[in-house]
Amino acid sequence: MDMPSKDTLDTLSAETYSPSGFRPFMLLGPVEAGKSTLLKALLGRAEEVRKTQAIEFAEACVDTPGEYFSHPRFYHALIQTSLDVTCLIYVHPANDLACRLPPGLMDIYSDKELIAVISKTDLPDAQPDVVARILREQEGFHGKIFRTASNDPASIAVLRDYLMAT
Repeated sequence: MDMPSKDTLDTLSAETYSPSGFRPFMLLGPVEAGKSTLLKALLGRAEEVRKTQAIEFAEACVDTPGEYFSHPRFYHALIQTSLDVTCLIYVHPANDLACRLPPGLMDIYSDKELIAVISKTDLPDAQPDVVARILREQEGFHGKIFRTASNDPASIAVLRDYLMAT
């Protein structure tokens, strides 16, 4: 699990953000992509990250289990939950070169802004440029791509500012 360091947690706990300040968004992606860690970082919450077992709501912010993204039998839950958000954020770890975007799943969200976040860019085996190229060339992703690391508050701030400004 992509856990924030104690220094990062201390920095994050100095300033927290209300979920109501964000436009409605939903985090999607495979198991262990860093979705829950990203949400905690965006909200400035210093609590320990735990495995998401069910769809979790923080007002307008939605965190989804990776299993819901990976298994077609759960797609209906993602589709239903997405009705109340304006932005879908696909989270993909920088050290995973196998893209798992289910064919056609993102196509049903034509009325939503699609954003990708390449997480875990601080890992020794991270290859964010390769992952970005895979998303663009192999998966046809056309939205904004952000790069984040849980131990880099500045990378989180760029995404947070974007989500709060639009």
